[in-house]
Amino acid sequence: MKSLFSFRSCVTSILIFNFLLLSSPVFALPDGDELSPARAIEVSVIKGELLTPLLGNNASNYSVMAVVDDQLQAIPFQFDDVNKRGFIYAPGGKLEIDGQENILEPQDQLALMYKDTGPQASATQKSAVEGKILAEISFNDHGRQSYAYVLEGNSQRSDKSYTYFDKDTGLIKTSAYSLQVKPSNLLVWEDFIYKGSQTRSLLDTMKLRVHVKMGFMKATITNRLIPNRIVAVKNGPVRSIIEMDAGLSVFGIQLATAGASVVVTENTTEFPVYITIPSAASVLADNLFVEISLDFDNLKGMAYRSELGPKEPLIAGETKGNPADYKVDLEHSWLSASSRKNWDIIALFKRDPNFIATLGALYKDQTRDDDPDGPERVEGSFPQVGYTAQDIPTGISTFLGIDLFYSPDFWQGNNVEAAIEEIKNHIPAQVNIL
Repeated sequence: MKSLFSFRSCVTSILIFNFLLLSSPVFALPDGDELSPARAIEVSVIKGELLTPLLGNNASNYSVMAVVDDQLQAIPFQFDDVNKRGFIYAPGGKLEIDGQENILEPQDQLALMYKDTGPQASATQKSAVEGKILAEISFNDHGRQSYAYVLEGNSQRSDKSYTYFDKDTGLIKTSAYSLQVKPSNLLVWEDFIYKGSQTRSLLDTMKLRVHVKMGFMKATITNRLIPNRIVAVKNGPVRSIIEMDAGLSVFGIQLATAGASVVVTENTTEFPVYITIPSAASVLADNLFVEISLDFDNLKGMAYRSELGPKEPLIAGETKGNPADYKVDLEHSWLSASSRKNWDIIALFKRDPNFIATLGALYKDQTRDDDPDGPERVEGSFPQVGYTAQDIPTGISTFLGIDLFYSPDFWQGNNVEAAIEEIKNHIPAQVNIL
């Protein structure tokens, strides 16, 4: 049965990989420029308050263009409403919209890929395009200038789409990666295929475990057992939004209610969660331990680091170094790993200031004789990387989340810190109303 599973998984992975090879994006970079790994995956977000001529009008009236091949051409973009919690709004979801749907308001967002911006348009290029140019959006990344333009009355739209989530099949597909989740459970992750890396899944599974003890009673609840459902989906050319809600009760006590507005971009999976932990859960708080991790499959040689750990990485499949030395806390929370096969990952833990807990790093490797750690599809951690949390507060409504970023070369020069600094600090957009 195991060999049959492996064969089917391999065939599925090859088909997905071939599809992604056929959907390579065309960049609109200024001549002679080359983007850093973090800038190459960056989604630029412009608040509606900066786009004053558009305010109060229907978003469908507008298009976005950049100079490509010496002429203004349509690039992928989307206007997104936000909800009352400040997340991106998904129509039909449980979270109420802040304002009116599809009407541009100060809190709304215009999203585009930074790599799709181009050189500044000349007067000739502007005059040759259909419609009226309302605004020039400029970006200055340490002297690298690039531009995009917002137009009214232009019918051109890019046919390129960077992301798509199929709710029926549970397949997240971007132009860089695919992730299979259970259609009935967004928390169960299976095959993860990254373009240009390898044709088999990098991932065994994602693991979320809640360990609880009350008196003589113990329980471990995994992501496979946490009730959750997808309540709304918005697919756009730049990012897809998946709204879900969940709840968890243990020993008859409501431990938490939660919801998430998952954001998928070409090279990210962002999982912001709003969560309410009632005061009644305090009877469990001293015996509550949470783990969330990615269990990779046969990634011998993967290098792993943490923000408070040594610069010298741990290497999967080797026993040099001590995983206990690789630490994080709430203020220093990044984790990163490199497959050293054209795929790197960075994880950032985000939170509201009122979420005060003890955050730790989790690293397991079967080479170090770590015990099997189910549930999993393939036995053994090779390796398993993630976070632990304990001393979790009760009687609060708060926000927390984990954002995952992917690239072929975040670790270039063994300087992942440079990529993390750019991920945390997007290039600000300047808007010139024309």
